[in-house]
Amino acid sequence: MRLVAALAVLLLAVPAGCGSGDADPDRGTGAPATPLRVDGNRFVGADGREVPLRGFNFSGAEYACVEGDGFFDTPDGGPPSERVVAAMRRWRGARAVRVPLNEQCWLGLASVPAAHAGRAYRSAVRTFVERLNAAGLVAVLDLHRSAPGDGVPRGQEPMPDREHSPGFWRSAAAEFRTAAVVFDLFNEPFPYGDTDSDRAWRCWRDGGCTLTSVNTGRPYVAAGMNELIAAVRSTGSRQPVLAGGIHWAESLTGWLAHRPDDPLGQLGASFHAYSFNEYCSALRCYDRDLAPIARQVPLFAGEIGPTLTVGSAGVDAACPRSAVRGGGFADSTLDWLGAHAAGYAAWSWNPWPDCWALVRDWGGEPTALWGVGLRRRLAAAQGGG
Repeated sequence: MRLVAALAVLLLAVPAGCGSGDADPDRGTGAPATPLRVDGNRFVGADGREVPLRGFNFSGAEYACVEGDGFFDTPDGGPPSERVVAAMRRWRGARAVRVPLNEQCWLGLASVPAAHAGRAYRSAVRTFVERLNAAGLVAVLDLHRSAPGDGVPRGQEPMPDREHSPGFWRSAAAEFRTAAVVFDLFNEPFPYGDTDSDRAWRCWRDGGCTLTSVNTGRPYVAAGMNELIAAVRSTGSRQPVLAGGIHWAESLTGWLAHRPDDPLGQLGASFHAYSFNEYCSALRCYDRDLAPIARQVPLFAGEIGPTLTVGSAGVDAACPRSAVRGGGFADSTLDWLGAHAAGYAAWSWNPWPDCWALVRDWGGEPTALWGVGLRRRLAAAQGGG
């Protein structure tokens, strides 16, 4: 998400393992999730059957470790409990949970608190992934926060950095070589801030461009999508990878012309959809830019937000629930994605006191409009996979 760090959990949120509707000891329905592969423009399982990647984000691991609050944005700072994961799974039709991660915390670099970094951070993420997979949910692991040099990754960089980002993906890919995961290579690239230019797309694919770090204010050399894919494949990992477009992943105009090279052909495209998108938030853009991609590779909306009556300025700090309305942008976008067999992860399954929250508590009680609407949509789509 291009905005500042999300708000902390509700003060009234009940501890992990408790909450409304969480008395049911069920730890998930259906078989455990198994590794996926790309077949044409679909994700399929080991049996060759399509696995629609529909679900939501669970935010927190991208910022809690930097802020010294733990590994995740949960009451105890630990990975969501089995009961919380079971509450996620009770959103019938959900098949995927996108998990934003932090480069420095994963690698254990000196710029972040040691107590919540390195081996301990990786162990907490692995525990969450294992719980998701056991409940039949695929984990979409996203490199969300990063920083070059000794930078503290508090804000989103315009591109991954050559100093650390390839190392992050070599480590993460090795860690999850046999897990049911998809690798979202970089959250929201915005090289040069360009909406659509050849220099931005070449920087995106090939790297080697010099950009200014959001976190340090100093120039750094960016790593491109091809470098990150090579880092993943160097480990022997065969898991699918996603490459999000430029301009905060909302512009995919040049994606096919600058398509990254995955020697295994396990590549999909990622798009972020918000009602305040500046470049692509209408059906005519989806038909023009996204539909040609969806015909060739899997298309996944790694983030999609509710229909808002306000813009992006200050929306995290002052966004009352009354600013969310039903219908409109969110429904038309989700309808379009469904009609084109594209996946999505709504932002976000966190009990926050803001517009983005899909749930009111750790038991999975949906929020009035965004949560209720998304949960109904997932359940209705369940019959299709």
